[in-house]
This record gives sequence, structure tokens and C-alpha cells, in this order.
Amino acid sequence: MSLRWIGIGLLFVGSEILGFFAGSTFYRLFLKSVPPMSMSSLNTSAAHGMFIVYGLILGVLITVWTLIAVGLSGFFKSRAA
Repeated sequence: MSLRWIGIGLLFVGSEILGFFAGSTFYRLFLKSVPPMSMSSLNTSAAHGMFIVYGLILGVLITVWTLIAVGLSGFFKSRAA
């Protein structure tokens, strides 16, 4: 296994962890902003699941965006005269 694939794997895992924590943070903000009397336990648990899923999707998008940036960085290297 090459170092490139190990780096991509670590990037993916790190981005997913970051996405999970982002989803959890936004869920806590959601709980603080919505009155408890307007939410049932089913809605609360469904919202928690969806915030985690959206966070994981955010992690995938972070990975893709980073890989695109790394791929395009070769075009912006300075060339020696």
C-alpha cells in the first residue's frame, strides 16, 4: 500500500470525524433554539440522526474538496527560469 493511499485514508477518516462533530454541534444548537414542547421524542431522535448523517456527508464533501485542491495545486507551482 502506497503512502498516497494511506494519506487519503487518513484524510477521509479525519474529515468524517470533523463532520460528525459538526453534526453534533448543530444538533445541540437545534435543541437550544426549538422549544421542547413543540418536539416529540420521535422528532428529536429523527433530527439527531439526520444531523449526524448531514455531518457525515459534510465530511465526504471536505474530503472531495481537499483532494480537488491538492490535485489543482500542481498548476500553481512556480517554475524555475
